[in-house]
Amino acid sequence: MSSNILSNLFSTLSVQVQAFAYCEIQSGWQLAKNGMPDAILVHYVLAGSGTIAIDGQGPVHFGPNHIVIPPRGVRHSIGFDGATRSVSAEDARRVLPDGLIALTAGDGTRDILLACGSISARYAGALGLFDRLPDALVEDLSESDRLRHAFAFMVEELVQPSLGTQEVTSALMKQCLAILLRIHLKERGVCSPIFEALRDPRLVPAIAAVLDAPGGQHTVDSLAALCGMSRAGFAERFSATFGEGPIEYLQRARLQLAAKLLTSSPMPVKVISDSVGYASRSYFSHAFKAAYGYDPSAYRARATAFAKSMGQEPDPPVDGVSFESGRS
Repeated sequence: MSSNILSNLFSTLSVQVQAFAYCEIQSGWQLAKNGMPDAILVHYVLAGSGTIAIDGQGPVHFGPNHIVIPPRGVRHSIGFDGATRSVSAEDARRVLPDGLIALTAGDGTRDILLACGSISARYAGALGLFDRLPDALVEDLSESDRLRHAFAFMVEELVQPSLGTQEVTSALMKQCLAILLRIHLKERGVCSPIFEALRDPRLVPAIAAVLDAPGGQHTVDSLAALCGMSRAGFAERFSATFGEGPIEYLQRARLQLAAKLLTSSPMPVKVISDSVGYASRSYFSHAFKAAYGYDPSAYRARATAFAKSMGQEPDPPVDGVSFESGRS
């Protein structure tokens, strides 16, 4: 994959991170978690060393200043290899007075301390980061001074949580995740497991075209031509790689762009509809509601009302996932 395409992927990347818990694990314990079907769990290792075990796979070791990302929707256990005691996240959960959630495995001793978040990360709403991870991704970020400081700051916040701890921790999580992605883009490119879906280089020109202009007049024929493939061969290969056809992929990219514009610009719905490639506003509204659960005007009004209630501008929801509202 050429460097300009990698740069384009990164520039169109949208990442939402929501700190929802910290985990404290005593030596000899494991914490069992169910995967989330609509989001990715990310564990930031602030202190201690241990393992993560995915159902049906062997344990993978981690240490301080690591980021651990299990495959989406998969049950996993995190803690000490060979642990004799285990507790589920549901049973370990407690809510602190400031609203932060703590998961405690053991007596509260922090032999392992994790900050845990849920994320949704998409390329222009079309290509899901981490969605195709076959195994847990464990990345050592200890060589970065900036990230060591970010992890240390998270420790300080979680040792004595107070007003705003969740917001501060979320911002630090997002910073660390963005740097992780930068490392993978620069050093590994499509060899990174994050970019599993991009390993067929024949499809890259079509992906780049959609990312460059989701509202363009793309067709299966035009995208196949960019890839130098027959229409039938392109459609078959695209579906096998992404789990959906090229037009479905394109429509999701267009609707994601529309969602972002609805929450970040004052443009009329008709103008947004036209700009993302829909000639008919009624068809756009129908497609948008099917994807997001609200018609475009209601979606915008809901986002505006939430922003006012929080005294801030909302981050554009990604593929219908809104961590603030809890609705997806």
